[in-house]
Amino acid sequence: MKGGIGMMNVPEGAVLVKEFKNGNIKIKRRVTCDRCGNQNGIYYIGVCNGHLVPSHVDNGVCFKCGGSGWAWETEILMTPENQAKHDAKIERERQKREAEAERIEAERKAEAERRLAEKQAEEERIKAEKAISKFVGHVGDKLEAELSYIGSPRFEVKSFRGFGTDTMFIHTFKDSAGNKIVWKTSKYPAVLDQKETFKVTGTIKEHSEYKDEKQTVLTRCKVM
Repeated sequence: MKGGIGMMNVPEGAVLVKEFKNGNIKIKRRVTCDRCGNQNGIYYIGVCNGHLVPSHVDNGVCFKCGGSGWAWETEILMTPENQAKHDAKIERERQKREAEAERIEAERKAEAERRLAEKQAEEERIKAEKAISKFVGHVGDKLEAELSYIGSPRFEVKSFRGFGTDTMFIHTFKDSAGNKIVWKTSKYPAVLDQKETFKVTGTIKEHSEYKDEKQTVLTRCKVM
């Protein structure tokens, strides 16, 4: 057979199943049963007093080999030329998988670096924005100013009534210079939901810092 392995190349103990046009052949070999391990076709489930204990079902006869202790295993044998082509194909596929994995890893790293750069830029922006805020006036002064409304974070505190909790708001504003003004109270003026800029009057209670940002804290405020 041109380019083929031929009958003389069938391994000893093997049986020829099929010859292919490209010269390869399919053979089958008699091999040890991988379930019972060729122990007379008996499947053992344990050891008792130094003796193997067969399965209680069908007196331990192995279901896979039917008690023979062996099975047939098929195999394709290739010509040297076909084996080389096959190995080359496997190598190309391996290189392709590695290249794809490297591409995905490079994209992952690039995305991680981009997100890190964005995070750092945002942190720098916030830091620069916080640095703008300065203390306004002096403690005890009256403050009256046009302020831009930022928001009203809230938190729960133990009620002054002695039971339950009360909701406290931190109404946050900033003036035209970027200085942060806050008013901590249990009140939520409805007008805050109606516009973005307000005339705020109140007394400066204290100057404090929150997360590295200077804040002027007001009390007894009116928002209009």
